[in-house]
Amino acid sequence: MLPPRGRPQPNRPKDGIRINQDIRVPQVRLIDARGVQVGVIDTQRAMQMARESDLDLVEVSPNASPPVCKIIDYGKFRFEQAKKQKAAKAHQQSTGHVKEIKLHFQTATNDYRYRMVQAQEFLAKGFKVKIMVQFKGRELSRMEFGHRLIDKAKEDLAPYGDIEELKVEKCFAIAVSPRKGVKKKETQKPAEQAKHETEQKAAGEALNNGGDPNSQRGQNA
Repeated sequence: MLPPRGRPQPNRPKDGIRINQDIRVPQVRLIDARGVQVGVIDTQRAMQMARESDLDLVEVSPNASPPVCKIIDYGKFRFEQAKKQKAAKAHQQSTGHVKEIKLHFQTATNDYRYRMVQAQEFLAKGFKVKIMVQFKGRELSRMEFGHRLIDKAKEDLAPYGDIEELKVEKCFAIAVSPRKGVKKKETQKPAEQAKHETEQKAAGEALNNGGDPNSQRGQNA
């Protein structure tokens, strides 16, 4: 079978899509170059129409009976398909991935604030966030402090997402899902900047009190 005149043939598809002379069924259901449903016609006639339009005959639904074909530019079709697949993959990664933040019932105030800013940034980017307050050994006797911390986290993150309590052994845990339409506030500082500022503030307060800058660690949040 002769290739269409006047139009260079694209490389043979590696994605399993049949085009032009690779379509060997006797009849196809055709959609023309304007997007109009032509109906079931002979494949040879469909190829002739594609040649006359200086386009390709592309099989878009091979499992239909008869297969559905479109008269389109195959190069542009491949480009659009790649864009859709990339967008779908990015959406799946952003919505399906869970960011986990672990706290301790003795987490210092400045560390807690940094973690909350971090959680807000994750939510603003569309990630789901899991917050956990863990206990080990004798710490299980002080779980009320962890309960207070997780309640504070729920209060601080409520404006940024929908909160779900999770049942995890030896932990208090919540999952926060990003809420549509909620954007990160313009005044909110990036997590690294917030961490740096809270550490400087803690060091300054400790020096003013004649103490160790790390003395705040170990206090209840």
